[in-house]
Formats: sequence, structure tokens, C-alpha cells
Amino acid sequence: MKLPAFIYRFSSPKHFYEMSGRLLPWLAGVSFGLLLVGLYIGFAVAPTHSEQGESYRIIFLHVPAASNSMMIYMAMAISGAIFLIWRIKLADTFAAACAPIGAAFTFLALITGSIWGKPTWGTWWQWDARLTSELILLFLYFGYMALRAAMDDRQNAARASAVLALVGVVNIPIIHFSVEWWNTLHQGATISKIAKPSMELTMLTSMMTLMIALSLFFVVVTLIRARALTLQQDSRGSWVEALPEMKIKIAHWIIPLLAVGYIGYHHLTVTSAPILAPSELVSTQQPIELRGTVEKIESEGNQHRILLSDSATQVEVQFSGNLPGQLRTHWGAHVNGSVQQSAEKTVVTANSIAALNIRDHSGYVMAAYGIALVTLLLNLLGALRSGREARQGIARRLRQESNS
Repeated sequence: MKLPAFIYRFSSPKHFYEMSGRLLPWLAGVSFGLLLVGLYIGFAVAPTHSEQGESYRIIFLHVPAASNSMMIYMAMAISGAIFLIWRIKLADTFAAACAPIGAAFTFLALITGSIWGKPTWGTWWQWDARLTSELILLFLYFGYMALRAAMDDRQNAARASAVLALVGVVNIPIIHFSVEWWNTLHQGATISKIAKPSMELTMLTSMMTLMIALSLFFVVVTLIRARALTLQQDSRGSWVEALPEMKIKIAHWIIPLLAVGYIGYHHLTVTSAPILAPSELVSTQQPIELRGTVEKIESEGNQHRILLSDSATQVEVQFSGNLPGQLRTHWGAHVNGSVQQSAEKTVVTANSIAALNIRDHSGYVMAAYGIALVTLLLNLLGALRSGREARQGIARRLRQESNS
């Protein structure tokens, strides 16, 4: 089967280098802008999870990393198949450029899942099907890169690594369907193709925004690496004597500036009712939101008396109805209701009450995002360095040829 002519034109090293140079600033700007918006929604807008507390915010990073780890491997395998069938060199170049960033996302999926699992499951690691198959995927990435590095002949390395990538594809459906095929510790899919998402809207918005942002980040890093590999492999081509400069224009900053503007506008204009602690209660006719630690629960039928406290004081909450199953002492409670204050005590009559995990998991969250920042920055800087070294190598060769 013959490929369309535009694919062969796209596979030209000169055309690819010029086109990717025009696309990169736009892709980088959109990725950075969406990253800012996704993080703002995830940390400043999305509410605290009732059962997992603040630790659930790690999934805004974990789910996109896990999704990209599989998507990138599929892109690498498809590129390898194109190279094997149609002998398009750029397909092999793209596959080679995918591997480092794919390994980085797989590492992040494993490490953020481990950090999230400790406060959620009580263990750093469990040898269940999802985690083990994701670990195998990381080994496949490492094996792919090691195989390419071990062979001096480019054609042999390209063919062998393409075959390895295609063989490893069998692991992708195992990762995806493992929670359905086996009884695993890992939770099922948060987003289904047919079922309604099981997340609150702002949580889902943050996760999907970061998923798009990190997918575009993958494209940016891969294009940078592919450009560097193209220069190394076609360094004797006549077109490299006048490499086009990639210029950053003011228009490329539009998306990041819009993102910053949205964050600032939302922060200044959107107001929400303050969530009070027991020591901050005052007599008011307005509905209030109260959050504190559950010290005591007394129930008579559907009538409940709950003592909430903070570090300074206690307040009594009266509620009629069924209490949440997760509500227990030493956990938190989020109350919507009204204040009734007398000379003796302050009582809050609750219209609704929700259990809340108030254990401090901020250290886990900061560790996960800190590791992600370092990992992704190192991958980006490594790609930029390879591109710079490729251009410097060509410049040295041209100077030597002009002096000889």
C-alpha cells in the first residue's frame, strides 16, 4: 500500500525541520498556558475530597502521566511499524525521540501513584496487575533505548528497536484493562467512554486540562529531540548550511498571557462563602459553612448531636437525618447550616453535613509535584541540549570546511 504524497513530503528532513520550527513556539505557549490554568483550578478551585483529603490532588498529575505513558508507547510502536513497512527514516527518528519522554511519564505514573497510595491505601507499593504491568512498560522503554544505544549501525538499530516496540504493544491493553480483568487494589477508571464521570466538575476540569497540557508538552519535547536527531543524521545535507532560526514572537505569548489573565480575573471576581472554624463563629442570620474536627457524636434515632472543635474552641452541631457513613471521631466534618446563639452556648443547626478527611497530606502532594517538575524539566533541558549540540557540531564542520 502506497502512502499519500504529503506524508513523503512531510518526511523530508528539510521540510520537517522548517515546519516543526514554526509549530514549536505555538505548541509550547499553549502547553504552558493550559498547565497554569489546570494547576490553578486543581489547587485553588477544586474542593477537598471527602475521603482522601488533599492527597487526591496527586491524581491531577498521576492520571495524565499514566495516560501519556501508554499513548507515547503506542505512538512509538506505530512509528516503528511505518519504518519497517515503508522505510520512512523520519518515522524511526520520531520513535527514537519519543522514548525518553515516554520513560519519564511512565516513571512519573509509578512514583506519583506510589506517593498517592501511601496515605490512601497505607502502602507504597502493591504487586497488583495495574502497577506491575506499568512497571513492565518502564522496562520496555529502558530496553528500547538501551537496544538503540548498543548498536552502531543505524539501520540495524532501527529495525531491532521497532520490532521490540511492536512486541511490547501487548502490554498496553493489559495495563488498560487490568482493573477489569483482575481483582486489583488499584481503583477503576475515573473517566469512562460511556458512563458518567465519577468526579466533581472542577476536579474533572483540572485533570483534563492538565492531560491536554502534558500531552502537548510531550509533543514539544519530542519535536525538539526529533529536530536534533534529524540534524545529526542528515548533517551532510546541503540544507543544513542555512538552518532557519526559530524566532519567538509576541503572538506566541498570547495563550500564556490569556491564561494568566483568566487566573487573575477569576481570583479577583469570584467570591465564595468563607469556611469558618468553630472559634470564628459569630451570631448571624446568614447561612454559614463550618469545618472542624469531630470530637464526639451522640445519636438518638435520627437526631444527632456532634461536637466540632478547632485548636481554640468547641461548638455543638445539631442535625436531623442520616449521618454520612464515613463520619467518625478524629475525622473532619463540613457543615452547612445556621447559627443559634444564646447566653449559654452557640449551637449550629445543620442542613447538611459531610465527612471530611482532614489528615495533613500536603507533604505527599508537594513531593509528587516537586518530583514531576524536576523530571519534566530535566527531560526538556536534555532535549534542548541535544539540539544545541547538533547545531554546534554542524557549525564546527562548516568552519573547518571553509578553512580548508
